[in-house]
Amino acid sequence: MAKKKVRKPNASYQLPDKSGLRPQTKRVLAIDPGSRNMGISVVAVNEKGRLKVVANAIVTDPIHDLTRLGPQRDAFLAEVSNWIRVFEPNGIIIERFQTRGLLGKTIEAVSIMIGILAGHWPQIPIKAITAATWKNEHTRRFGKGVLDELYRVSRTTPHQLDSTFIGVFGLEKGLRTTFEYDPRDIVRDAELSSLVRLINRKRS
Repeated sequence: MAKKKVRKPNASYQLPDKSGLRPQTKRVLAIDPGSRNMGISVVAVNEKGRLKVVANAIVTDPIHDLTRLGPQRDAFLAEVSNWIRVFEPNGIIIERFQTRGLLGKTIEAVSIMIGILAGHWPQIPIKAITAATWKNEHTRRFGKGVLDELYRVSRTTPHQLDSTFIGVFGLEKGLRTTFEYDPRDIVRDAELSSLVRLINRKRS
């Protein structure tokens, strides 16, 4: 019987060969989904409770055309598989879509991608949350309007930044603890670890 070919990732960015993380470091793969723009990141915490955004990018091959589900599934899986191979996350956390206006196709695509992730790596815990779940907690903790201000100053895309904060939320819930951190440090970490080109934004 011929061996089944494994599709190689077709990403527009380059992941490292190894994560560089110590085995005792806990890490989560976090995804802010969309059918076109999809943020992905790995956020880690060491034994001293220091958070670090290890890497982040925009997914090259999200599922967006359900008439081409087979090949798009393969491309999406190949890309995410590369992240899991390199970073060996202890968990996956992804934002799920709720019904909003005319986003029916996007909701379908995101739901399919969540199902694919949950089914392909059953050994890795996965949590799907709504945007309000983590954003409301962020607002309670850091204040109203802080997240909007971070979007304005961040040189990553909003999807990348969202994925990093989703990752922080996932680590806190998974480890049942609350980390002390400044959200501006997460922004800087995201910029330093971005695998895609940053926005050329002037800062005062």
